[in-house]
Amino acid sequence: MAVQMLVLLLPFQVLAYPSSQNCDFACLGGYSPGSSYGFMGIANIGATTGATCAIATDIPSGGYTSGTSYTITVSSTTALAQKLACDIGTLGGLTVANTNTKTTSQTYTWMAPSTCSGSVKFRALCGAGGYIDEMWVAAEVTEAGCTSSTSSTTPEEEVATTTTTTTTTGSTSSTSESSASTFSSSTSSTVASNDSQTSGVPSLINGAQCFQWSVLILLAQIACNLVI
Repeated sequence: MAVQMLVLLLPFQVLAYPSSQNCDFACLGGYSPGSSYGFMGIANIGATTGATCAIATDIPSGGYTSGTSYTITVSSTTALAQKLACDIGTLGGLTVANTNTKTTSQTYTWMAPSTCSGSVKFRALCGAGGYIDEMWVAAEVTEAGCTSSTSSTTPEEEVATTTTTTTTTGSTSSTSESSASTFSSSTSSTVASNDSQTSGVPSLINGAQCFQWSVLILLAQIACNLVI
């Protein structure tokens, strides 16, 4: 009878994975190496952490970009089932993801929040009941918060460009006005010079006429004296 009961219970023990436990991100935070567990016939979490259950991500060191997907990898030295949770963003539309087959490495797609948020944290369990009877907790992984792109042209640069353009235009106008003024002054000087030369012509003519009359008067006087 005892053997029959053991045969009936054995499949349930073999299929006892972390997914059978309803445990979210906050719940996973209650476990640490060596802490009490009490599920799937496993009394305690494994006494160490590291390669026995580890989390890795491809999120850049500068932080994730909102609305972008990234790959989260959970690995273990022994083929175990897994439970992964995040505090923000989603794993396949949820905040918790499970792998119900034993594996040494499994990848998950994490979708960053649609708007920039703070840093993201990941927690995981690796284990199985039955003949394996092991449960390990991964060290929590924290990745930097959202990064945002900046415009290549700053408002100050736009103002500087506008000022330069205005200055250049003003300089061109000033040069044109200066050239026009110079041309006007040159024209006025030329006209004034011509006027001056023209006004001197009648003076010369009047002088010549006076000289001729003077000569005629002098000759008349000489002729009168000879007659007398």
